[in-house]
Amino acid sequence: MTDITAASRILADAFTTHTLIDPLPADIAPKNFEEAYAIQDATLATVGIAQAGWKLAVATRAAQEKIGADGPLVGPLLDGRILGDGATLTTDDIHFPNIEAEIAVVMDSTPAPDATSSDILDHIRSMHLAIEIADRRYHEKQDPIQTLADLNSTSHFILGAEIDGWRDLGFIGGKVTTKSDGEILASNDDPDAWPEIFGGLEYLVGFLAKRGKSLKAGDVITTGACALPTITPHGKIEAIFEGLGTVTAEIKKL
Repeated sequence: MTDITAASRILADAFTTHTLIDPLPADIAPKNFEEAYAIQDATLATVGIAQAGWKLAVATRAAQEKIGADGPLVGPLLDGRILGDGATLTTDDIHFPNIEAEIAVVMDSTPAPDATSSDILDHIRSMHLAIEIADRRYHEKQDPIQTLADLNSTSHFILGAEIDGWRDLGFIGGKVTTKSDGEILASNDDPDAWPEIFGGLEYLVGFLAKRGKSLKAGDVITTGACALPTITPHGKIEAIFEGLGTVTAEIKKL
């Protein structure tokens, strides 16, 4: 039987002490997504860092079908870890920097629990270019259920420039490239490989409603990787959205 408390204590300790761990022991590890969410919630409560928003992972239907999920996998964005364009981190801040070019939204108000994707548009304050720098607390990459329990690999987030006129732009599906020190990490020009941004937001609203939660003004939501997430050890990081702009950050080696 999964021991939510025991599993969350191990993960919270790894997060707080910035250490790496082996996979959770089989007798306390989550066996399904709901158990993973329970561990995630307990881990966040134990860590004691305020939540500043939400992250969506596995944000395409093809990826969700592959792992047997009914929508994106949800995790927290943490207060103090949402940084501005050009921010600097060090290799002491993060173990395995997984670079993801993403589109983020900042909420202006709370959508109804049954809001559709078109309804949600009226509750969005702004949309932004962004980089998620995901991380894990495990020595080795784990399956989606174990990853979800580990705060869905949350770490740091770079909130870049606001997308001007986002309501009227057909920006979804443009070419996106990530780089580290000028070397290409990933590139995508296939619209079908982009996350379902507004469908993902609709899923998130319903997901939270089932748990007695809701989006609120000021929440930052990042909607999934627009190009293949790629680990880089350090360097100048760029997410280049063709025709829209570029977001940067730097990971300094110590």
